[in-house]
Order: sequence, then C-alpha cells, then structure tokens
Amino acid sequence: MGKKTVKVTSEEMQELKKLAEIVKNPRLPMSDRRIAKTQYESIINYAKSSNRGFITSV
Repeated sequence: MGKKTVKVTSEEMQELKKLAEIVKNPRLPMSDRRIAKTQYESIINYAKSSNRGFITSV
C-alpha cells in the first residue's frame, strides 16, 4: 500500500505538531495522550473529507 499525504492548512499543521508532541511524551498521563491522539486523527480525517484532495506516493 502506498503512503498518502493529506493537504492541511498551516493552522492545522501547527495543531498537529503540538498534538504529536503530546502523544510522544511518555511523562504525560496516558489519558492526555489518548485525547491528543484522537484529536490528531480527527484533524486528519477532516482534512481528508474536506475535498482538498490527497497525493499518493509509493
């Protein structure tokens, strides 16, 4: 399966970076990391469904 790149706005990218740091931080409680992961996935799914398109690469 190829890798898909989703187009996101600059504001979404900033939020994704912030959420990724939370998810990767083992010092934070697991509940906070799960919430951040869910929010991250929601932003990605919103970007996919908002007809901005995506690029498939191998």
